[in-house]
Amino acid sequence: MSDTMQVQPSLTIVEVMTIIESCEHILRFVQASLVYKQIEGSERFGTSNDLKMGDAVQALVEINQAIVNFDFDRQDEEIEDALNSTFTA
Repeated sequence: MSDTMQVQPSLTIVEVMTIIESCEHILRFVQASLVYKQIEGSERFGTSNDLKMGDAVQALVEINQAIVNFDFDRQDEEIEDALNSTFTA
C-alpha cells in the first residue's frame, strides 16, 4: 500500500449531522463576537457574492435538515421493505 493513497473517512449519518451542527454552532459563536461584527460591519468587508456569516449558518441549517429528511425517508423505505418481505414470505 502506498503512503500517498488516501483513505475515505467512514462516518455514520449521525456523525455527519453532529459535525455539521458543530460547525453551525462555531459559526454562530464567531458571528456573535464583537470583533467579527466589526469586521463584517466594515465598508471594506465584502465577498464576491455579498455573503455574510449568516448565509453560511443558514446553508448548514438547510443541509442538516436535508440530511434529516433523507434519513427519515431511508428508514421509512427500510421499514416498508421489511414489512413487504414479511407479508410475502
